[in-house]
Formats: sequence, C-alpha cells, structure tokens
Amino acid sequence: MPLPVLPLVAGGITAAAYLDAKYFISRDVSKGVALAGAGRTLKKNDKQDRNSVYYYFEKSLLARKDAECLVCEDVTLSWIQVSHQVNRLAHLFISRGVKKGDVVALYMPNKPAYPIIWLACLALNIVPAFINFNLTDDGLRHCITVSRASLVLYESDLSQPIAEIADSLRRELPNVSFLRWIDSFSKSTGEKEGVQGEFTIDERVLSQFSVERIDDSLRKGIGWQDPCCLIYTSGTTGLPKAAIVTHGRTATALIMWTHLNHFTKDARIFTPMPLYHSTAAILAIGVAWNVGATVIIGRKFSASTFWKEVREHDANVIQYVGEVLRYLLAVPPSPLDKQHKVRQAYGNGCRPDVWNTFRNRFGVETISEFFASSEGNGSLFNHNQNDLGAGAVGHDGPLSRYARRNKQCLVRVDPETEAPARGEDGWCVRSDYDEDGEMICEIVVDSPFQNFAGYHGNASGTEKKILRDVFAKGDMYFRTGDLLRVSSEGYYYFADRMGDTFRWKSENVGTQQIAEAVGPLLKEASVYGVLVPGHDGRAGCVAIPESARPVNLEQLATHVSKALPKYAVPLFVRFVDKLHYTGTEKLQKTVHRNEGVDPSTTKGDAVYWLQGGKYVPFTKEDWAKIKAGRVKL
Repeated sequence: MPLPVLPLVAGGITAAAYLDAKYFISRDVSKGVALAGAGRTLKKNDKQDRNSVYYYFEKSLLARKDAECLVCEDVTLSWIQVSHQVNRLAHLFISRGVKKGDVVALYMPNKPAYPIIWLACLALNIVPAFINFNLTDDGLRHCITVSRASLVLYESDLSQPIAEIADSLRRELPNVSFLRWIDSFSKSTGEKEGVQGEFTIDERVLSQFSVERIDDSLRKGIGWQDPCCLIYTSGTTGLPKAAIVTHGRTATALIMWTHLNHFTKDARIFTPMPLYHSTAAILAIGVAWNVGATVIIGRKFSASTFWKEVREHDANVIQYVGEVLRYLLAVPPSPLDKQHKVRQAYGNGCRPDVWNTFRNRFGVETISEFFASSEGNGSLFNHNQNDLGAGAVGHDGPLSRYARRNKQCLVRVDPETEAPARGEDGWCVRSDYDEDGEMICEIVVDSPFQNFAGYHGNASGTEKKILRDVFAKGDMYFRTGDLLRVSSEGYYYFADRMGDTFRWKSENVGTQQIAEAVGPLLKEASVYGVLVPGHDGRAGCVAIPESARPVNLEQLATHVSKALPKYAVPLFVRFVDKLHYTGTEKLQKTVHRNEGVDPSTTKGDAVYWLQGGKYVPFTKEDWAKIKAGRVKL
C-alpha cells in the first residue's frame, strides 16, 4: 500500500469508529444478524418437521453427552443422564395414559426434576402448566382448573395444599389424576399422606422404565404456534392467566438470547429464580439447551449464601430480578466479594441506582437487562458494559428504530380511561421522546415470534390485550400494559405498570385478588401498591375508612396470610377518613396510592404494618429505619 494512502485509511477507520459510537451501528447490525439467523433456523426446522423445542436439547445432548448439564447443591447430572431420566419419565407417562395434547399441571419447587419433567412432556408433545408453588387454596385451584389438566404432578412436600383441593378439582376436572414426586431433594420420607388414588413416583419406580429414545412420530406435525408450556401471569382482575408459550417464540428467544449475550457451551449459568417463571425456564434452562451450557439451579434465593453457591459451582453467569441485586448489595461487604468467575449478570428490574453500584462492588463486567413478558410478542434488550444506558431496559439505535418503527412502539394513553389516545384521523398517537407511553407490539399471525397466542382457556382475557386499527385499518397490536419512555439516543426506561396491578417480589399482584380475600372481613376497602424506599416494585396496602371500625387486625392478618400467596399479602393497613370514588361509583385510588405510607403525607392517619404475622402500629421511627435501609420487607 503506498504510504500516502495510509493516513486516508487511518482516517476512514477513525471516522467509522466515530459513526458507530454515535449511531450504534454495530449493535443494531448484531441484532439484525441474530434475528435473521433465528428466522433461517426456524424455517429449516419447519421444513424438517422439527419445530419442537425438544430438538434444541437433543442437539446439545449429541454434542455434550458426558458434560455437566444440570447442577443443584451436591447433585450433578450429565446430558446423557438427564436424557435417560427424560426417556424413563416419558415412558412412565405413556403407561399412565397421558397422551399428545394433554396438559400436565406441574406444582414443584426448584430442582433438577423440573426441566426433566418439561423435557419428558416435550418428547411426547404434552403441555406442562408451570404452577407457582407458593399458591394455595383458591389461587392454586384456579390455576389448575383453568389449565384443564388431565394430570397433576406435584412435589411430595407440597402434598397438603393439593390434598385440600383434590375433591374440588375432581368435580371441575372429572378425568384428572395425581402423581406425587419423591426424589433426593424431597424432605418427605414418602409416608406423608397424599391424595386418595394417586400414583407415587420415586427413583425406584422410575428406574423400572426404559431409557429408549421417544420416537419422532410423537412430535410429528408440531407447528410454530403450538404450545410448549403454559406460564402464568397476573392480569388486572388479579386472577392468574395461563399464557400460551409457543414453540416458535421460545425457539426464537433461545437463539436470539444466545447470540446477543455471546453464550457458548462454556457458560455456567446460576439461577436461583423460580423455574415456573419464563426468566429461569426459558432464558436459563432453554438457552442452555440451545448452546450446550450448564445450568446451576439454586433451590431458592438467599442473599447470604448466593456468592458461596456461585463460587462452589464455578458459575460465570448469574440471573437476577431487580430485588436480587439490591439484596446482594445489602449484605455487608466481604473480602470475597470479587472472588468469583462471574462475567455477566442478566435479568430484568435492575434500577439505575443499583446498576453501577453492583457492578463495581462485585466486579461483574456486564449487566444484560431485558424487557419482555411470558405472553408478549416483543422485547427490548440492553447488553451494557459502561455508564451509558445504565438503568435502561432496552436500546435501539437508529437502524433498529427504523426497522421496528411499526413492529413495536410507544403510544400515548389517556390517564383516566387508560385507553390509547387517538388523533383526528382516528389512528393512535405515538409518544414523543422522553414521554411515557404504552409499549405495543404488532401481531403477525403467521410469524413464529410476532403472533400473540393469548391465554389458555381465556378468550375474553386474550381479546383485552389486543388493540385494533392502530395505524391502519385491520392491523392488530399486543398491549403490554406497561408504560415506558425512550430517549433520543434510543434507550428505553420502564415507567410504570398500567392499571391497579403492581409488582412485588418479582410477582404481579392483582388488587382485585387481595380485595376478594379481605372482602369477608371488610365491608369497604381500597387496595393498591405503595412505593417503599430501598425496595423494588410496590408493597400492598389496604385503605379502610374510619367508619368501618372496629376492625380485628389480628384476624385480618391471619386471614390474608392463609388466603393469599406470601408475595400478595398486604404489608400495610391504613385507616382513612373516607374512600374516593369516581362519578361512576368506581374506587379512585390515585390519591391514597400517591400518598403512600410516609407519615409526612398520610395526614396523621393510623397506619399499621405486618410484623411477625401481626399488624402493629407503623411509626415515624419505623419509616426512618426503612429509609436508612435497616429494614427489609
């Protein structure tokens, strides 16, 4: 190369680097490449009749065989060992009359059996319904009933909640049967009373079945829109809805997530997140199937033992929800804080004030934040290694924003009715930069990932999430129910959830669910979520008018603790002068919700909080302790 040309080349490289840094070209191109690759893979699999997510596991099985697949506490299973257990269980299902298209309600805590059961279902084209193991009574009965399950497979230690609703389940689902699971992780000796007529699975029973591979014919004809599992979410009614998670959308997520996070077979992912959620089930277990990585299953999250488990199992990637990172920061600093191999933390809900503090204290190079939902057909992604964009749930450079301008976008909503605002032409109005708007995602029925499959057995709930005639006659968009805002640089920030539903402990909590629980004890009450310093999401609060006194708070505490999942139990009770209603006699919660439980804004109202299973007076001193970070709710 002639010497005079060298400065020109150097200048061109410098200019290209500048443009890339300013317009995020390489980042947008990477996403485009990942999506195009996913599309080619799905089309190829469709032609070969291999749309089932099962084949992603089998691809890695053939390549990894004796490598570590699942690790949990002191148990390690290789890919071939997992495969043998999957095949044995699938043959057991066949012997019990479970067949293609049936639904199996899975009620079990975190353990290796969870993904094994899911794989056995996939092998037979059976649909597992992932039931939150914290649910009891009406919530548990509802979730199983709405799934129309023909089989309830439950952990032995959870026998009592199932036994309490078994008779009512049989009335709702006359053909339902019960399988009780006992393995080395079960605390039970197997003598615990279960459900009459149930069948018990333990390691001895399972060993009697064949490890022979389940033939492809049982997965024949599976399409992109067929369900690979049901994952529950909470709607504005407060009752969990069974989101249909399809093979096509799951496969797209596995491929995209692998590419965007640069995962390889060497990834060792530690997740203490509940496996009944899509974050752990799809973005940890499923992603590992795609790339041949190892998943280390935490039985439950514990801030005090988190890093100990990470170090013991050589994890180099960790999963989180926002609260997890905050809780880890609350643990006193240790000389061992950076003594680990973790290079990346990924999940959702990491607030800006936690983002860099966590990264700097624990020496984690990358935070990979995302925005998505189990039932949704869109997503955002922020693979972040610097201060720029810290706290953002996603990012689109100019190229991505142009390419996706009609695929997913933010639209203005009426703050009173929560209906989308429409212009004089009748079409929805896009939000401006830095203006809150609801994220909506275009529905493309024949797309493997842009279709909205809806909620199992809930046509009305499905229809409520569809927005029609948005920018053109006949178009359809999925309503996320989430308010976001986007900066001029393309960074998306979470603003709030629409409606009364709020998030607490990584769960969506419906105020109607709480209202129905307190209804037998309170004639009048308003339920909402309140912000609490140092805590992600909102804590449940029940406002009771003074006219309702006397109220037996001890009885109320006992009742809600039994009637509701732990995360949905209201932590605060406030006695107010009166409740506010709209002109149509609907409760107006905005005033009390905005006032929260800060003694400086509650106008001297009597406020109580849940301590030791009882509601006791909440004082200015208690508020000060929370603000100082000395109390974790």
